[in-house]
Amino acid sequence: MKARVATLTVVVALVSLSMVSAFARASQTAAPAKSEQTMAPMKKAQKPKARQKTKAKTMRGVPSGVQACLEHLSQMAATDPLTPYEGHPSEIINNGLLWNDPKSKCSIGADPQLRLKVGELSSAWQQKNVEKVKSLLEEIKSAAPKS
Repeated sequence: MKARVATLTVVVALVSLSMVSAFARASQTAAPAKSEQTMAPMKKAQKPKARQKTKAKTMRGVPSGVQACLEHLSQMAATDPLTPYEGHPSEIINNGLLWNDPKSKCSIGADPQLRLKVGELSSAWQQKNVEKVKSLLEEIKSAAPKS
């Protein structure tokens, strides 16, 4: 009887050992695949490319010289529909023509009448009054200092 119990114990031990080793082998084969994935460099998720609108190249910044600024404003006023004021025209008017600084690229100076006309130009542009914008640009060009 002792021999049967000992044999049965050995058989149970061998079966459990084989099951444990089979489980260990299964986990080892799965583990390297998982670790290989984590060891490889991660690729960044690519965003879907947004459809880019084709826009005409527009100039940014303020041109040098009063006449250059006024000419650029005239070109923008000639487009149909009128270029929105909030973009480049406001930049040229506010950061160029109306600056009262000798280092400014295209300041019209301290002439109050000319500054009022530039203010009217700004208002007309915001109201999208094309005819008034064009006429004011011509008046300002003729009265602006030549430099």
